[in-house]
Amino acid sequence: MIRGILSGKGGVGKTTVTVNLGLAMHKLGQEAVVIDGDLKNPNLGLHLGILKYNITLQEVIEKEISLLHALYIHETGLRFIPAHLSLNFLETDASKLKNCLREAPHYTLIDSPPGLSKESLCVLECCDEIFVVTEPYLSDVTDCLKTIELAKELKIEVGGIILNKVRNKNYELNKEEIESTLNTRIISVIPFDENVLRGLSLKNPVVNYKPLSEASISFFKLASRLSGKEFNVPKFLKLRRVLHLDKISEF
Repeated sequence: MIRGILSGKGGVGKTTVTVNLGLAMHKLGQEAVVIDGDLKNPNLGLHLGILKYNITLQEVIEKEISLLHALYIHETGLRFIPAHLSLNFLETDASKLKNCLREAPHYTLIDSPPGLSKESLCVLECCDEIFVVTEPYLSDVTDCLKTIELAKELKIEVGGIILNKVRNKNYELNKEEIESTLNTRIISVIPFDENVLRGLSLKNPVVNYKPLSEASISFFKLASRLSGKEFNVPKFLKLRRVLHLDKISEF
């Protein structure tokens, strides 16, 4: 099962969602592999604080070697396949990606390039199911329309919308407006949470940095929904946050 994380435009937090969703699944006991499918502007490795690799997805494609040669395990336990930042790989042929992903582990999340570039279309064609990340603003939401319509034309399952960085302000579109515009259900609402930004600055995904934060709880709920693994919201959550009892083992 390859599940793609897509967006209509950049900057909506797609990579943040991919990394934290994959790590939340791992912490709940569902082993998932996260793949950086953005061959021209990869940044999944940046979120994990890793910049150098022996083998990346581009080399798997160009040298026609096993995908598993590019599999790494982060210190958090997250399994991931990176793409290289080097300009030497700008011409890597994304159309060969589908063939490479035949070796992908059973449960795979792939972080797609934003929009409808040639590379993002190649990622889309690899997916069994996609989830579209957007912020609750009209321009972001309407940019998702083409992605969703194209996926449906290709008979790729659209699993739903992941609404990210929600501040609950009156200038934001509400859930009903977004679902009506996109004719697609919202399956998760991730609140705006400064802990996400703090975690990014430390190269530490928020579900590991602050697992009791508001955003982290939303990621765990979504991971539970998609994986079928049980997650119960900890009791006395606000008190635990105040007392900095952040570890999953303390739940």
